[in-house]
Amino acid sequence: MAAKSLTTMTEIDLVVFQIARARVERRESRWIADQFDAEAMPMEQLRWLHGRITWCICGYDSDPTELHGIASVRRFLAAWHRRSPNWLFFGSLETDNLKVMYVSLLQNASAVSDTCSGRCQVEFDRTELGLLLAHDLEVSDRISEHLGFSPAQRLTRMKAVLEYFSMKKGENW
Repeated sequence: MAAKSLTTMTEIDLVVFQIARARVERRESRWIADQFDAEAMPMEQLRWLHGRITWCICGYDSDPTELHGIASVRRFLAAWHRRSPNWLFFGSLETDNLKVMYVSLLQNASAVSDTCSGRCQVEFDRTELGLLLAHDLEVSDRISEHLGFSPAQRLTRMKAVLEYFSMKKGENW
């Protein structure tokens, strides 16, 4: 994304970034990490993209397995996350896509599907997710501080992320 094109996109609230199955299976995590390299991005673009990205991994619709259960998706996301753990800075909290990405990083996550309703509930270790989120919230906070976001703005984002992931005792998703 070029900074110049962002000036015409000021009214956009959400940016959907599609990742093709072929890229996932070729393990092109460097490519996606480079697209969201916070250190290389102009500050204006970085500020504009904060909380607006929804990443979609495409090409698995015919696979009955949930994305977090597909080995190639898990490997791809883990490699990308190791290179660039800034998903909580860029990621939108408007869809469940970010949840799927984080569940894919967890060692033990399992899906329980209800065939009648079509809903899927994911069971996972909340402590493992909490530790992962704590690390990534620090990364997000450093970027936000660098951009001059106020402590109140940074705290608001942190609370929104924790609420999004239902990190209150007893909540599930």
